[in-house]
Amino acid sequence: MSHEISHIFICFSSKDEAVAREVAQFLEAEGLKCWFSSRDVSGGQNYQETIVNAIESASGMVFLFSTNSGASGEVRKELSLAGSVNAPVFPLRLSPITPSGALRYELSTRQWIDMFPDREQALLKLAEAIRNAPDSRASHERDAVEPDAIATATPGIVAHAAATAASQANRRVQVPQAPIVAVGSQEFESIRALLAHHVGPIAKILVEKTAAKARTRDELCEQLAVHVKTPSDRAAFVRAARARLAIKS
Repeated sequence: MSHEISHIFICFSSKDEAVAREVAQFLEAEGLKCWFSSRDVSGGQNYQETIVNAIESASGMVFLFSTNSGASGEVRKELSLAGSVNAPVFPLRLSPITPSGALRYELSTRQWIDMFPDREQALLKLAEAIRNAPDSRASHERDAVEPDAIATATPGIVAHAAATAASQANRRVQVPQAPIVAVGSQEFESIRALLAHHVGPIAKILVEKTAAKARTRDELCEQLAVHVKTPSDRAAFVRAARARLAIKS
């Protein structure tokens, strides 16, 4: 990758754990640090929260695509979360099957790598793909003025760029705003229960994190809807969430 690699999240069905360990061992031998739940969640940690944090801080996700993972609801949640934070996903197909249903939607724009018939070549190709992948998150975060550009600009542009940089710096040091809905409040629990219908217990963590970042209640509803699979269900979720938060149309 063109950016510093923190770790690669390995997404897989528990039934494919042996393959997941093989993939992680190979990638780490290639200098690519990996993270997977059955190895890296320590005793006493909140399992779901630890997974969410690991995905949010990952440089990318390797998805072990198999009959087992295709039928796993937990795997679909992890893929959805990776998409919501713009983490690149590298599907590794373990057997000659094609995606269907929600998984077909998730993988429609991605090119997977087959781990057959030559496993070593497939893993070499995977490692190369990870190293060469563009940083899809950086494009959403580049707001700083380049020093070289300022040095060669006209005085008027320099002054404008300096003012812009100062404004951005001031915004970065502002005290974080209070969550849009308070954790544990009636509104929080109402939205959590609504999202849990689609994603399960992980809803509490998603609502808590999103409420801390969203600027408005409407934005909170829209950002949480990303985790709902189908367009019709997403639209229904937004309508119900807006109603529960008393957002006027």
